[in-house]
Amino acid sequence: MNSNGTVSIPAQARHLAAKHAIAGFDGAGTLCWLFANSKLVVWAADKNMGFHSTASLPYPAPHAAVSVAAVQAGDVAAAVCTLDGNLSVWPNVGTSSGLLQARISQEVTCMVSIILPSQIFIIICGTADGRLYRVDCVAQAHAAQNQALCVIPLQQAKTSLMGSLTNFWESRVASVAKNAIHALQVILYEKSLKILALTNASLECWQMAMPPGSTAQLLWSHPVLSIMQKQAQATAQLSLCSLSAVSMKGSRHNVAVLASAPGGTLALQLLSMSQTSKPEELSTHILDVTKAESTAESATEERAKWRCCCGQKLQVLIWKESGSAYRWTVETGLVRQVLDETVLSATVAANAKSPHWLILTSSKVVQVAMDQVQPAHSVAVTAQPPAASRRPAVSQALSHLTGSSQAKPSGTPQAVPQDEVFQLLQTAVYTPAQDPARQPSIQQLARMVPRLQEPPGAANIIAVFSARVIDVLPKQWGRALAADYLQQLCDKEDFHQTFLNTLEEIDVIRVLDPDALRVLFESAEKLEAVSAVREYENEQREDGQMERMTLLQDVIFDAGRLCAAPVSAPVEQRSEQEIFYSCPSTSAEAFFGAVSVQLAGLETSAYADTASTQLEQALEVAQAVQNVLNKTHARHQELIQAYQRDMFRVSTDTPWWSAGLTVRTALQALADTLARLAQLLQGGDPAHFEKSIKWLLTMTETVLVSFTQAMDSCQAAATLQALNQDYEQARHKYLQLLLDIAQSLGEEGGGTLLVQRVEELADAHRAYAQLFEVCQLQGDDFKPHSIMMRHRATTSGNHLDLEQSAVAYVFDRLFTDGEHERLLSFPDHFKQDLTQWLQKRLASVGSNRTRATSLRRLTWLHELRRKDYAAASRTLADVTNNNEGDSATVHRAACIAKLTKLAAVKGPILMPSQEDVDYVNHAHTKIIMLQVQEALGMGSEVVHPLSHLLTACLSDETPPSQVCYVFLLLGHLRPIDRQQAYRKEFQEAWLKLAAATDWKLVAQHSQQLSDDQISSFLRQTDLCNAAQTCYHSQDCNVREVFPPEGVMGFVVDQAAAGLDAAAKQLMQGAFARGKVLALLDIACALRLLSYSSALSLYVCPSEQLNCASGCCAHVCLQLSENSSLSTVHRSSLIQLCPLRCGSEM
Repeated sequence: MNSNGTVSIPAQARHLAAKHAIAGFDGAGTLCWLFANSKLVVWAADKNMGFHSTASLPYPAPHAAVSVAAVQAGDVAAAVCTLDGNLSVWPNVGTSSGLLQARISQEVTCMVSIILPSQIFIIICGTADGRLYRVDCVAQAHAAQNQALCVIPLQQAKTSLMGSLTNFWESRVASVAKNAIHALQVILYEKSLKILALTNASLECWQMAMPPGSTAQLLWSHPVLSIMQKQAQATAQLSLCSLSAVSMKGSRHNVAVLASAPGGTLALQLLSMSQTSKPEELSTHILDVTKAESTAESATEERAKWRCCCGQKLQVLIWKESGSAYRWTVETGLVRQVLDETVLSATVAANAKSPHWLILTSSKVVQVAMDQVQPAHSVAVTAQPPAASRRPAVSQALSHLTGSSQAKPSGTPQAVPQDEVFQLLQTAVYTPAQDPARQPSIQQLARMVPRLQEPPGAANIIAVFSARVIDVLPKQWGRALAADYLQQLCDKEDFHQTFLNTLEEIDVIRVLDPDALRVLFESAEKLEAVSAVREYENEQREDGQMERMTLLQDVIFDAGRLCAAPVSAPVEQRSEQEIFYSCPSTSAEAFFGAVSVQLAGLETSAYADTASTQLEQALEVAQAVQNVLNKTHARHQELIQAYQRDMFRVSTDTPWWSAGLTVRTALQALADTLARLAQLLQGGDPAHFEKSIKWLLTMTETVLVSFTQAMDSCQAAATLQALNQDYEQARHKYLQLLLDIAQSLGEEGGGTLLVQRVEELADAHRAYAQLFEVCQLQGDDFKPHSIMMRHRATTSGNHLDLEQSAVAYVFDRLFTDGEHERLLSFPDHFKQDLTQWLQKRLASVGSNRTRATSLRRLTWLHELRRKDYAAASRTLADVTNNNEGDSATVHRAACIAKLTKLAAVKGPILMPSQEDVDYVNHAHTKIIMLQVQEALGMGSEVVHPLSHLLTACLSDETPPSQVCYVFLLLGHLRPIDRQQAYRKEFQEAWLKLAAATDWKLVAQHSQQLSDDQISSFLRQTDLCNAAQTCYHSQDCNVREVFPPEGVMGFVVDQAAAGLDAAAKQLMQGAFARGKVLALLDIACALRLLSYSSALSLYVCPSEQLNCASGCCAHVCLQLSENSSLSTVHRSSLIQLCPLRCGSEM
């Protein structure tokens, strides 16, 4: 065997290999492992990865099942289960404290595992009585300390038929005979996890919804053993022993099942399976390996099991545990591989540029390219192919063609005359394989290979001949005109298949231009499509239903007329029907174009005057179209299996023909017609209405599948974008229509069942709007949670990409509908999703202020719910800074902002950082501004800036009591230096307050008043109240920028100008009394004085009240005698005296 390279295994692994260890690879083919007794060694299959780790069980386990999986972060999760059911799991191999244990109360026969994108490590165990058990945990190094294993038996679930809407009103229960499970494979799809289980007699496929639940649904059970036993020539009883699956293009997988008999006979069955359909049997082969096994080797390995690994292009590697390895292909049969060591395990390499095997021996990992594996020792092979095909194969290979005959000539290839090539190809295709006259044409074509590639594209000579083969008119190959069209089409299929085989023989198909390849393969499918039309016609004729097929006949005739012009041969004597069946290269698509035309005129047709008769005609066309698409899809899969490498090279500039615009338009026309008829028939004949709904569901699924196929087969960005838009519109249109019909039917009329069917379709095609509507109709507030979990899109790095997920849709829908409370009430595992969604929506909100306000409010509410107080404080700061919402909203945000910032303070709350202090001060300033705005009656719709508030305070209409708000506003400005910019407004406020009292009049009346009466009057003046407000340090802090002595001097110089001495003294007294009141308020706030003591201090001797400085000096003297007053506080209070009269005390 030619190997590309070898990688030595770690020393610990070599030591274990000598102890009869069991070995294997992880599911992705990136890790190798060996297990013996109680020790597990895991290392990277590729030496460049450089990973190596070990783990040990706390007890011996000589016989166990092992499964290993790689975590995206680079860690490895592993599980070991003894045959008696003791399960041990390492969420991270190599972590000493990371071992989890559980118990399965059955004999465990096999085990498989997989890691989901969400980092959940899922283990599936099969038992001797046919049961399946699921165990899962978080695959992280630190997770083992906080979780416990839970063994969940996967029970059988009742379910409706999957992937088929034909049996619309039926359901089934999955049941299966209980027998031992010998092998397991898991396949992860976008929204489900499929489990392949090999039992005593069959291959079963179970489906488990995502996220994993406690039920598994049996999709199908394939009797592989009985098929193998029937085709085995030996009388020995076969036993199923091994199972392998490999991913192919799209969602298909090839599956290999191996069985063995005691005499050395092996049976191999190859299957192809998709995500939704039952498996397709490709072939079954009986292999005899007795000649390759020596007697001694057979004796020592009598109990060793045979294993297999399925590779690309239907290659299978087969080996015996600790024994020999063999490679099998259809072309070479079973070939023994020469290795210097026995084989422990093998797999297909992951992420390889070219497919190759990884074979694990006792000392190394051997890398072998599949295309380079050469026969070493031939082994007798008896192969039993599947049912005989109507397409003949070329009988023999051209082994006598030398390499020189196929070599490209030097220089520029010369063009080959088309007629000459056509003559050679015609001889190769239409001459029987046994005829010696065919060989010279094959040899000559082989020498022309370099020149057969010209010209490129659809005009290539090979592509042109392909269309010629399928479009040949009947008389051109000598068949009577009266022959049935289906037989003619079958002959064409045989000839076209021979043509494809010929191209492989001369090795030209691998070098053809992608556009030419596309013509080649599309020709084969179009031929199948037209044959399917004729098959359907014949079936209806046999059933006596031809008189009902008026519309279908018109479709065929219209398609024939469309094809008449391109036909090169004379067609005057040929009917439209004959032309249609003779020219599949154009008639296949023309058939769908004619469907659209005929359906457009169905309402006005003479033979469909009622809704019921229109329905009958439309259903005949729908059944024919469905039959055509099913056969075409099956042929497409056959081509993929036979020409996998070449099918992947075809041009992808436009969608594949069977999902092209013409086909999609016809399918939508059918769906529109059925929708119209369903609405007309509702309330009429129940049988007709039921048919219309059943087929409307079928065509809706067909339409949506055609769009997905179109997008899968096209890579042009502009085309994909347009396709996706049309797909979304069609999906919404038809599914919403079905939901509306279901809602109108109600529960008694079958609406509930119709809703269930629509839900299945919507879930398969990610129609989140309809899934949400279904939840609304069913009144289930928790069902969206499961939908969101199933359709969570992921990207690299485990970060959720929400834009195309159900999570984003549900969040958007609830936000648009105003259900904000429900949006914030999702379970904890959606917290991160909601955080990311809010961030994305805020980043793209633009100039929509209303939307930004709502999103910001949801953001800080969500952050408070998560107890992320630091983030909530930042969001609330944005709300207050941007004045998002009315004044009440901003006021509430500012209040909560202070609380959240205090809650987010790190360290002791009595030692906040300057940043925290500034934040709280800013929030408090915003609160004061909003309170002033409310007090001024400036409305609540808009939050006014500081300049507007100061202007309103100083307006002529504002009463003196509200002028004092200037001091509140300026006193809370931070940093304090900002106050200096508003000196003009500050002084203007004092002038207005001083002018609010007629001091001359007060001086005149003071002659008749006592000192107590004067003191009481001055206390009530606006100037006194302003002084108390301005210099009350708890509410205002302006003394640093505007000290009291400066204010007193300004008032005396400006406001008291022109007053006599008595009036000035009264003005000064009012100001001083305000200062005293502020001083007493501070003392009470500091708990230096009780309120009663402060009141007695204020009522001091009258002679001291007549002097501003005397009042302050008196208070300071009294306070200085208070033993509880600290020197710092006493000094602060003395500084309040405007004239520093107590500075010497």
